[in-house]
Amino acid sequence: MLYSFIGWIYETVLFTIDEGHFVNRGFNFGPYIPIYGFGAVIIMITISKFIEEPDKNNKFSLRPLKIFMLILILSTIAELIGSYIMEYTLGLVLWDYSDKWMNFQGRISPETSFIFAAGGTVAYYTIQPLGKKIIDKISVKGQKIFASILLTLVLIDFSASLITTIWFSDSIKKEGIIEKKRK
Repeated sequence: MLYSFIGWIYETVLFTIDEGHFVNRGFNFGPYIPIYGFGAVIIMITISKFIEEPDKNNKFSLRPLKIFMLILILSTIAELIGSYIMEYTLGLVLWDYSDKWMNFQGRISPETSFIFAAGGTVAYYTIQPLGKKIIDKISVKGQKIFASILLTLVLIDFSASLITTIWFSDSIKKEGIIEKKRK
């Protein structure tokens, strides 16, 4: 949830500055974008499984570069798959990189992939350890209760967002709030 919220802040600030007025990014009503959260979880699990901890005796390590590259690859795949899912299940195009250099169908681009990789690497070395310290201070029972409450709220929000999108998709598309389909 933390990474979903950070993703929402990142995109909302970027689009608000670009558009000159407040733009609430994301599919859900709440201030979070789930692809950032899912992507972060997948990335953190993959890093823990496939990238060895640094050797304390070796002053030079390729680990940060390996982490950067893994985040680059995984976030690009997540963004590509996410774009297909949103477009083919709901007919939504929530991002379009057609104007970016070497984009693929407007779904992914090297520029955005590198931005996500840089941000993900910074998050891995800063936010992740801090979050782990905070979570470790909470009892397992408290963690489960908190996670259950968050999951319930997200499911309610997702359901309401989905129903609203389906009910109002034609009028939303006519108003230009979301794009119809890729050309």
